[in-house]
Formats: sequence, C-alpha cells, structure tokens
Amino acid sequence: MYYTSGCGCTNRNVTCLNSSEDCGVNVVLTASNAVARVCDEVTYTVTITNNSNATMTNAALNLPLCNALALMPGTVTVNGETVEVINLDLVPLGNIDPDETVTIVYTVTVMTCQRYIKHKAKVTFTCCQCFTRKTLCVLSNENLLQVCCCCPGTGN
Repeated sequence: MYYTSGCGCTNRNVTCLNSSEDCGVNVVLTASNAVARVCDEVTYTVTITNNSNATMTNAALNLPLCNALALMPGTVTVNGETVEVINLDLVPLGNIDPDETVTIVYTVTVMTCQRYIKHKAKVTFTCCQCFTRKTLCVLSNENLLQVCCCCPGTGN
C-alpha cells in the first residue's frame, strides 16, 4: 500500500508532525477541566482519526506525564474498553484503518501547584510510504491546564 499524503518521502528518521499538517492523521487532546486545584482529578480524551488511505500499523500512544500529574490506576480506556497500563509512555492501539477513529480516555490527579501544566499526546505508527516502510509520529495540540494554588475554604 502506498501512503499518499503531504508528509514527504525524504526523511529516513522518525518524523514527528503536528496534527494540523496534511498527513491524513488527526490527533486531538481535550481535558474535562480548564482549571483545577491540587488533588483535583482531570479526565483527558485523545481522539485519533486516520483520514489517510493507508492503515496505521502497530499504532501506539505516548502521553508523557510531568511530575505534576499522576495517572489514576484503572482509568485508561481505548474505545471504551479498560486497558491495564502502569504509565502512559506506551499505550498499544494496534492497527487503525482508514476512516477509523480511536478514542483513549484516562484520568489524572493534579499533584503540584504550578501556574499551568502543558500536556501533549504523541501517536507513533508505521505505514508504507514511497515504497518503504516508515515510522511516523503525529503530535496532538497542546492542552493547557491552569492550576489554582489557592486553598478551598480559606478565603484566598
């Protein structure tokens, strides 16, 4: 299968593209809250849509969490089914066919008080491109969670 997109054929290394580039893969990261306090839980949703004409084989999601967020055990789901993972460094997704959408949901707890937490998802996969098997990476939008450092009930 030939991957016909605007991703280019010259780079031999893993190429990381923004979701907005014309690669045929769209990755969107959203959060249940825009503002949270320490110890609040926030649910994130990652939606991956394959708009290309090639299957994304061996797709995996990488969600590097900073020390300000802690993954809640048992909260990671892929298309509604719970997936057991220790961390979000590698969530296996399998193959994503053309015109297919995969939805990943997970819940974290805010652990530290800082002005904001930036969070981005990365999807890696292989495809046939320019008659060669290529590993590609598509980055999501950057999600910004503002953290309120005031304590509830103290009037601050």
